[in-house]
Amino acid sequence: MGKLFELISDNAIEKLDEYYTDCHVCEKTGIDLYPYQGKVTLENGEVDDDIYAVCHDCLHTEPLIHTCSFLYEETVEKYLSSLNITKERQMEVKKKIMEKYNRTPDIPLFLQRPDIPLCCEDSTEFTGYPQNNEALYTITENFIYWEEGIKEKSEYYDFKTYGSPESLAEIATFTCQHCGKKYFTFQFS
Repeated sequence: MGKLFELISDNAIEKLDEYYTDCHVCEKTGIDLYPYQGKVTLENGEVDDDIYAVCHDCLHTEPLIHTCSFLYEETVEKYLSSLNITKERQMEVKKKIMEKYNRTPDIPLFLQRPDIPLCCEDSTEFTGYPQNNEALYTITENFIYWEEGIKEKSEYYDFKTYGSPESLAEIATFTCQHCGKKYFTFQFS
């Protein structure tokens, strides 16, 4: 489990470059900033939906919501409805998962929709991208494929046979912090 962010391994954290100089919530400068496309409800009740760079403190203390959180919420609801748990438990777990998600930067970057794998009634931790083709082959041959749920891999995801994706960053890896299962997503462009 990451020390800075529960859903991101510390070695997989990506800070924003110098293009962004201040936190879009508290406006502090000279601090590490993380990617976050979303909105925040201000103290006066107004909503600022022009948020792209956020500091660690604001991610943990301010009422932020990802722009596409409703899409991930659909995935969470589908996952929870597949489990043998009560409706009350589903609501409790969904609330916990969505709170964690909204306190997490947009790492990894999902091109189509947010799709952090779910396991053991929780979100999994993002652990990084394959660093080379050998790691890519190991991941896609041995990890569980996730696309809005556990899915059968397409034969074309045999990258040894059909060639690697355009960028290795299209493959993101995740680990369940409860049972240790490993997942991967493929965000093809």
